[in-house]
Amino acid sequence: MLRFFVLSAALAGVAFASEFNPGLGDRMVWAGDSITHQCKYTQYVENFLYTRFPDKRLRFFNAGIKGDSAKDLLDRFDEDVAFFEPDWATVLLGMNDGRYRGYDKANFELYQKGMNRALDRFERLETKAVVLSPSMFDHRQYNLRNQAVDFRFKRTNPHSEYNAKLAFYGGWLRSVAEKRGLAYVDFWGAMNDVTSRFRRENETFTLMPDSIHPNPSGMAVMAERMAAFFAGDRELASRVSIMARENGAEPIEGDVVIEAFDGKDLIANVRPKALPWVLPATGKMGPAPWNHVDEPSLGFAVALEGSGLNDDILEIRGLSSGRYDVFMNGEWILQADHFELAEGLRLQNMTKTPSYRQSLELALLNAERNDVAMRPYRDLQGGMKSARKKNASTPEILAAFRAGIAPELGRLFHLAQAYEAQIHELAVPRAYRLEVRRAR
Repeated sequence: MLRFFVLSAALAGVAFASEFNPGLGDRMVWAGDSITHQCKYTQYVENFLYTRFPDKRLRFFNAGIKGDSAKDLLDRFDEDVAFFEPDWATVLLGMNDGRYRGYDKANFELYQKGMNRALDRFERLETKAVVLSPSMFDHRQYNLRNQAVDFRFKRTNPHSEYNAKLAFYGGWLRSVAEKRGLAYVDFWGAMNDVTSRFRRENETFTLMPDSIHPNPSGMAVMAERMAAFFAGDRELASRVSIMARENGAEPIEGDVVIEAFDGKDLIANVRPKALPWVLPATGKMGPAPWNHVDEPSLGFAVALEGSGLNDDILEIRGLSSGRYDVFMNGEWILQADHFELAEGLRLQNMTKTPSYRQSLELALLNAERNDVAMRPYRDLQGGMKSARKKNASTPEILAAFRAGIAPELGRLFHLAQAYEAQIHELAVPRAYRLEVRRAR
């Protein structure tokens, strides 16, 4: 039975996915444990949704807390999830629910009960839930790190098949999503695949430096799997296609106004459909206790291999033979021959394009939003979780604690909203001046 669920989890990418069709101003909640509390994969997928759905002005709220199980989510559901009145929610739980032990029937039934109750709660809210598989547990990395005396997960002492147990949980979640008609996104398979691939050349490679929490590259792999579901018919960032003929040039696809074409040089004004998806890579150390260097580039590139999910295409056909210089807003971007231009240039990773720069500005602003507003909000709610456990039998003390943090929660909540208003304005693609000139 275990083998069946492991296989089903590994084969599942995005399954039973009803169309993502958000309304204007829809609210989205990311529910989960410490992996969500980090505000990293959530930040990355927010960047995707801000840029790919600029017309929807979507609103995002992180609802992850370190150490959470499905039961913990239920304990705080009303005050930390339902109050946001989400239209959409993702649910990532399981790493803590399994307690790092081997398969145990009672433990599995507790997880089943908690997850089903959580999904029932979302259903009663009329929230469209997206079920996420648990991420991977890296046994090789655990054994390596466990040699250090100060390794903070030394006492975890995980069962040797804990990663397989998470796949088992993911396989069960997939069947639950199928029965309920919900979307299911597999992290476990993608993360294990990437890890196995790179360990063929580097046996110390990992996406989880502490064996549990993904680094930014691991978070990028997770975000790509989510983006593949959310993209729908907006998979491409943008496609601009122009046909050049002897008697002039005309746009074939995209928001393009031709200013001039003399048979060799082309000038046009272009407004992209959407900005490319960009993840910031500052190289700075991330927040404690995760302490990951902010560098998602490897995971992001690997996750997008062979995918058109983020293509930003410029295509100009009909130019005479030769090489051409491409300028945007007066700045040289690249040189390409007429074959390459006719085939279509992929611009999404070209850091000098106006669209890339605008998207990077958005990504950095969203990183700031998560750093100064969203993660501190989650830290306060983590304190609320501790108070709830300590004062379960003294509701008046718990109420006083909640009242004490309420002003700061309100301030951070509104600060996050203020950032979001700026991000929405920044997500609208700006027009740029395109010049394609025959190389002299």
